[in-house]
Amino acid sequence: MTVLFVIATIIIFLTIDWIIQRRKQPVPQTAVATRKPAETFAVRLPEGIFFAPSHTWLNLFPSGKIRIGVDDFISGLLAHPEITLLKQPGEEVRRGDPIILLKEKDHLLTIRSPIEGHILTANDELPKNPKLLKEQLFSDGWAYMIKPLKLKEVKHMLIGDETRTWIQHEFHRLRDLLAGLGRNGSLQPAYLQEGGPPIAGVLNVMDDVVWQQIDQEFLRVQ
Repeated sequence: MTVLFVIATIIIFLTIDWIIQRRKQPVPQTAVATRKPAETFAVRLPEGIFFAPSHTWLNLFPSGKIRIGVDDFISGLLAHPEITLLKQPGEEVRRGDPIILLKEKDHLLTIRSPIEGHILTANDELPKNPKLLKEQLFSDGWAYMIKPLKLKEVKHMLIGDETRTWIQHEFHRLRDLLAGLGRNGSLQPAYLQEGGPPIAGVLNVMDDVVWQQIDQEFLRVQ
């Protein structure tokens, strides 16, 4: 009997100890899935660079030559665009002429010349490496070097503080356009960060109607 009592006592103490140790172990936490914040984009507006309302930038050299490229506002709306330069060195270009095509999937945006002039050089590296448009925009991401026929046209472009005011207005117009998609009940993901800039590459999920609106409302040369 004594032996059985001792064994029973040991079993009881081992059971109590197991229960105590069990309670000390941390309760497993269920992993909570977190959504990575959507990447947005900003528009670079360097001092001394002119901007056209049709979303091209112009770098005026002391020689009177002008480098032209596509601004961040448009390139930021695209994810991985294909770039086609429509003009060749030696060609004349008129104000409003199509000079660049930006293609993503089956959609196109047409960039138009903000000035009249003579094409001196086309940047052949840009179509080969479209990342230059985002990564080295004002150094290696230019599209053309142009000799303007009317240098006074540049004086009507935007520069400095007026450029910053203008781009804020453009973001407001874009927000209104994208917000309208939600009201129409078609597409309703968070295209815009609350109170902030659009999500990078947002046009990648848009249909032809939206692409045409961007082309007509933001890229036309007045």
